[in-house]
Amino acid sequence: MGGEDPRIVLEWLRAATTGGVHRVERGGTRFAPWSEVLGDVERVVAHLRERGIAPRARVGVRGDNSYEWLVLDLALLELGAVPVAIPVPDFKGRTNSEVARTYGLVAVFAAKAARSADDGPAVAPLERLLELPGFTPDADPPAPLGKRLPENDREVFTLAFSSGTAGRVKCLLLAWRGVEALVEAQGAAYPMTPEDRVLIALPLSTFQQRYLCYLAIRNACGIVLTTASRFLAALEQGRPTILLGPPNFYEFAHSRYEKLPPHERAALDRAVEPADSLPREEALRLRREVFRSFHDSYGGRARLMLVGSAPVRPEMLEFFARAGFELYQIYGMTEIGYLTWNLPGANRIGSVGRENQPGSVEIAPDGEVLVTHDVHLCVGYEGEGPEDVEPVFRGPCTIATGDLGEFVDGHLFLKGRKKNVVITSGGEKLQIEDLEFDIAKAGGVNRVALYPAPDGDGYAAAVWYDGDREAARDAVRPRIGLVSSRLGAGRRISRIALLPGELTPESPLLNRNLKVNRDAVRVATSAALEPLDA
Repeated sequence: MGGEDPRIVLEWLRAATTGGVHRVERGGTRFAPWSEVLGDVERVVAHLRERGIAPRARVGVRGDNSYEWLVLDLALLELGAVPVAIPVPDFKGRTNSEVARTYGLVAVFAAKAARSADDGPAVAPLERLLELPGFTPDADPPAPLGKRLPENDREVFTLAFSSGTAGRVKCLLLAWRGVEALVEAQGAAYPMTPEDRVLIALPLSTFQQRYLCYLAIRNACGIVLTTASRFLAALEQGRPTILLGPPNFYEFAHSRYEKLPPHERAALDRAVEPADSLPREEALRLRREVFRSFHDSYGGRARLMLVGSAPVRPEMLEFFARAGFELYQIYGMTEIGYLTWNLPGANRIGSVGRENQPGSVEIAPDGEVLVTHDVHLCVGYEGEGPEDVEPVFRGPCTIATGDLGEFVDGHLFLKGRKKNVVITSGGEKLQIEDLEFDIAKAGGVNRVALYPAPDGDGYAAAVWYDGDREAARDAVRPRIGLVSSRLGAGRRISRIALLPGELTPESPLLNRNLKVNRDAVRVATSAALEPLDA
């Protein structure tokens, strides 16, 4: 078994004699060894089979992270059914019957918040999965409304959805072969031990998080299962050793350091200076001891941190290296998996690392990053027109990322998204993320998001800040002036919305991967805009 058959995950589960699920929930932490998980999966498999769930049947899973979500996913894989991971925020307001019609589902397991009085017998309560609830699958499910493009005969094992930064979600058809290849490659690149615990805090509807569960099972180690809203509690109570997530996972520690009084920051930096002349392991021990309180904020056991999914500020990476964290920037997308990664002993800060598969990544004449190999995760979209599919799927084995990049000494450096290029009045091409980072360097500023001003006069800036409002305005004004001077006439930043605090993981202005959704920011903050010099 293997290759194209996801049921191998259950073979891994049966072989796992160490590790399990550490559930960080509202009532505290509970642990279930993989043997207990296996027992629950096998009971659910028998129940689903008895209720009529057949191989290749599509079954929706709709709810926030939970133990039941994971058990159901594993049970569906064992049955040969197709889990359809429905992202909660992206499908808000859509009924289960509508979702079932759109994607050809025979049944939907939905959490309480995602159910309604109009649900039919094919909808089952996800939170009661282990009680083996009654439900009646649709014996004659509708064909999916959307067409599969590009057309191919690759067997699909699950449906996932994009994060929706463009204002709508895309339905991705994923094949198992690429997943298994990536599990083996990552296990070799970052060896894992039975004592490891992998943090699962982003939604399980984001395929990366399910992949990390499979990776942990393959390596017989543990996972810390929680939700983004309990992220900090999960660090303290679950004490993960391995984290993979967006910059938000790490920015709070860097922000804490930057907010220390200057003399305290200087004292910490002086204390680790001797590490520069020590052997690697001794240097790490010294740095960790000096920055012990920062390590404790991650539970005190984190030994490997991977960051991706969004632009990463180099100064944050430099701080984590100085503090003795092993934080490495990687690069991936759901369609492909991980393209490149930095590794211990082969880390270039500011780059996204070397290719996972040597020779698979190339730079197109226009600077776009292209990836060519035969084990991509995604084999097509469902419900997208040729105008959206063809720019991504450039051939049988080539996928275009939409990112701009260049290689320097074998390391890939990203230069931003093609769609986020801002062309100045002088013809210079700038990345909107870089401009946001420049403005966010102002004292007391947590985050900045730029979007076209509603009146068409250049750009507007949403600025999240701590402390005094007018102090934040005074701090940000000169930085906005510098950015506006680079943009040139007709493109300057003319309006600003000052917003106290920071975007938390549960904010609707962040997508499921905790990246800023600029369209949502524009809608939410336009009414608060005021002239920059008001």
